[in-house]
Amino acid sequence: MGEYIRGVVVKLHLTPEQEVMFKQNYGCTRKTHNELLNKYKSKYGDSNKIPTKNELNQFLNESKKELPYLKETESTSLQQARDDFHKAFKNSFKSKRHNPPKFHSKKKTRPSFRQTIRKDKRPVEKNTLTLRKHGEVTFSTSVEYMDLLNSPDTKFNNITVYYDGLNHYASFNIETQLPEQLPLTEEHIGCDINSNKNGWLVTSEGQKEFFEVDHDNQMIKHINRLMSKCRNMSRRWKKLQKRLQKWYNKRTNQLNDYIEKLTYNLVKKYDTIVFEENYSTIKILIGGEENMIFPLSRFIKRLKDKFQLYKPEADGVQFVKPHNTSRTCHHCGHINKELKVKTRNWKCPKCGKTLDRDINAAINILNRWFNGDSLKKYLN
Repeated sequence: MGEYIRGVVVKLHLTPEQEVMFKQNYGCTRKTHNELLNKYKSKYGDSNKIPTKNELNQFLNESKKELPYLKETESTSLQQARDDFHKAFKNSFKSKRHNPPKFHSKKKTRPSFRQTIRKDKRPVEKNTLTLRKHGEVTFSTSVEYMDLLNSPDTKFNNITVYYDGLNHYASFNIETQLPEQLPLTEEHIGCDINSNKNGWLVTSEGQKEFFEVDHDNQMIKHINRLMSKCRNMSRRWKKLQKRLQKWYNKRTNQLNDYIEKLTYNLVKKYDTIVFEENYSTIKILIGGEENMIFPLSRFIKRLKDKFQLYKPEADGVQFVKPHNTSRTCHHCGHINKELKVKTRNWKCPKCGKTLDRDINAAINILNRWFNGDSLKKYLN
């Protein structure tokens, strides 16, 4: 059985002294990134030259001499910030989707730092994490993750510590044994993606998926209204800000949990899941005035990852052309060019069959894949 790389997140419980040290480490990591970018711009201006690692090492050493407090923080976290800076530059030249490094704002950047792991020492023992310079930190997580982190077969690559506005967390990058593979079911399904109102995901079997966080959105709206009446940075304003952050975190956690469970259940039940190729252009708003956009690309990526992990021999995620999937009757093949977008149910003028617009589209998507119209295999 092989190994694979995965992430595990645990919640940290800090002492007051550790909290001060962590905040200093967050600030020094952010400052290191900004100093590297500042020195790069001073030397090269707006040129397209990628800095070498030797140059970045020189920039980092100069920054430590100019800012002595950088020497007081844990050294590998600053080295990781340097490596991230270099990687960001390389990625920006490889693809237009990646932007070149920008200055990290204190208000808009999530506080974080990453440490490497000593190969001769395990960082986790029971519910205690040992970090360089910060000492032992207790953490809490599920029984499953606790057993995984304490397993002798688990190899640790690095640890990223971050702060979400309420609590501190540690994200472990680990290598562990591959999970048991799921059996092939020879079941296939087509999926049509829509607005959340009519079911954001409609399958060829007639199932409709909804993700509702209306109550959370209403609470976020209510707290924002209360904060607007408070003096900025007052005691009540800070109290409401923490309350607001809790609702934001709850909504995000619900979404992440929903995506993980849904993708696993789909992969477990089906060997092939077919979508339209234009899924990346669709935006699904999740209710309320405090809207959030459903991360559709992340959902598709998680499906691909789970197929590779649990069913590597399956056809997995497939894509077909979207032309007239909603307007074509899946019974007789007639194309209803008069069909409007707002019409959810329609009757085929040729065969007289009454059709649900979204289910009909999902069936046509699956049929196109069966007829050999698949654009690409994403498991290669």
